[in-house]
Formats: sequence, structure tokens, C-alpha cells
Amino acid sequence: MSLLDPISPQEKVDFVKNLSLLVRSGKPINESFELLGRQARSPALKKTLDNAKDKTEKGTSLYQIFEESPHFGKVFVSFLRAGEESGTLDQNLEYLADWLERNNQLKKEIGSATLYPKIIVTFAVILGGALSVFVLPQLVPIFGTLDVALPLTTRVLLYVSELMQESGVFVLAGLFGFLLFFWLLLKLRPIKRIWHILQLKIPVAGSIAKEYQLTIIAQLITTLFRSGLTINNSLDIISDSVTNIRYQEALNEVNERVARGTSFAEAMEAHPSLFPSVFISVVATGEETGSYGDSFKYLADFFAQRVTERTQKLPTVIEPVLLIAIGLFVAFIASAIIMPIYDVTRGLY
Repeated sequence: MSLLDPISPQEKVDFVKNLSLLVRSGKPINESFELLGRQARSPALKKTLDNAKDKTEKGTSLYQIFEESPHFGKVFVSFLRAGEESGTLDQNLEYLADWLERNNQLKKEIGSATLYPKIIVTFAVILGGALSVFVLPQLVPIFGTLDVALPLTTRVLLYVSELMQESGVFVLAGLFGFLLFFWLLLKLRPIKRIWHILQLKIPVAGSIAKEYQLTIIAQLITTLFRSGLTINNSLDIISDSVTNIRYQEALNEVNERVARGTSFAEAMEAHPSLFPSVFISVVATGEETGSYGDSFKYLADFFAQRVTERTQKLPTVIEPVLLIAIGLFVAFIASAIIMPIYDVTRGLY
């Protein structure tokens, strides 16, 4: 659950699974919404289901109801629409639950792998802030009485300490304002596009980002094919579902070329930096043998495993960098405090 979406991913998975079970058992859809609405944990889901119950009783299509909700995206709506139009709603709900669960699991694995670096960085920031606000101001009078030339590290530390003591509120407000401005700046598509391109070029993390996008693409195509959608409809949905703008643009171009008669594999060859040769080769094999579903399932499993393995190794890669950075920070603080004292004691002897 987040501020942007008050319905947690797991609650969405549970909701779709339960709805699939109720529809399969023959329970009317409006009664299913009423039952699931009473069980909903978040007020946002309860409100959505109460609204869905009222609208289904008035004859509104299921997909149109969720299309109006800000909590359910295009993928969700497309599965419902395909299920309603083909008369396989219960089966499509199972496919949707499977997709949501796999996507949720992948995000959890990435979050778990990056938890350690986040904790270390947060602890370092808190420690630095505590030193600047509580410890260093106590040392300023002492350093002021020392009859020695203060080293650069000490002068820098004292400057930071005095700045935080005299204008700490303004410094923190300025930092918060800068972060807010940067966040708003990233909402602009041209800036966001540059940021997403840079993300794909970062060593180690860029490879994980690419393979994560490929996993989303392969998993969605696998599931959308099972639900009966065509390749063009699937690509249209997927281009709105990937989280990186470069992949969105590439998939839109691929979709246009496929609509004009170009094969899927050949259309992807125009973007070798985004679609690796192994991905294109497996897709080409699926086209030749007529086994799109099996090919993309293989790719989904393969790249999901790659993302898991890389994210599990990520702390091992980041840990030395973090340790060096923290070591330098501690060495800076220690030298700034100890060196003046050492110079004084050396002068006494």
C-alpha cells in the first residue's frame, strides 16, 4: 500500500482470486462484489466494490466499471474486457491473478535485495545529521580556544556545524524543496525520458532494469495470449504497462511495424540495445513454430530468474562501495576531531 495507491498489491491479488472463485461457483457478480466489499481491508477497495455492485445491477460492463477507477490499470481492465467478450471471465480472472501475483513477487524480491543498502545509507545520513546537530556544536568552543592552526577537515566540519546550528531549519527546508522540485521535474516527460535512459546505462543496475522490463513484457504477453488477445492488442496494453519510457516508445514502434505486416522478431531487431539477441531468437522460433505462448513463457521464466539472481547478488556488489564510503566519512570525522587535539598535545611535549 502506498500514498499513490491505497490498495496494496497483495489485496488486489486476493480480491481477483476470490472473485474468480465466486464467479466460477456461479454466484452472481453483483452479489460477489457485495460479499468481497464486506471483506475488503482498505476503504478504497470497499468503495470501489460498492460502486461496482451498484453499476453491475444497472447493466454496466465489468471492465467499464474498473476503467473508471484510479486504482486499476489498463492491464487489469483488458483482462476483464477479454473475459467478458469471450465468455471466459472466470478463466481470465485466474490469468489476471497469476500475473498480479508473479509481478508482485518480483517486486518483493527486488525490494528485499535492496533493503540492506537502503538501511546502511539511511543510517549514515541519520548519523551524520545527529553529529552535525548534537555533537559538533559542543566541540566548537573547545576548538576555538586551541592555539593551533585548524586543519581543513576541522574547518569544514565547524562550518557545517555552525551552519546547521544557525540556519538548520532553512537548510533542511531547502533540501526538502530541492528534492520536491526534482521529483516534480521528473514528472515532465522529456526529463523523465532522459532519466529512464540513464537508468538503463548505469553499470549493474542498468542490466537489472532492462531484464525487469523484459520480464514484464514476456509475462504479460504470455498471460494476454492465454486470455485470447491478439499480438497487436497485447502490445498496445504492454506499452502502457512497462515502467521505462524507452521501452514504451520501442514497443509502440514495434506494434506499428507488426500492424504493417512485419514479424514481431524482425520489428524488435530495430532496438538491439533494448531487446537482446536471445530474446529476439526465442520470439522468432515461436513465430516459426506457431508457439508464441510457450516461447514467451520460457522468456518470462528465464528473465525473472535472471532478475532474481542479479538482485540477490546486488548487496555483494554494493557492500564494498558502501563500506568504503562510510569508512571515508568516519575517517573524515575522526581526523577533523583528533588532528587538532593531537597538534596541541604534540606542542606540549
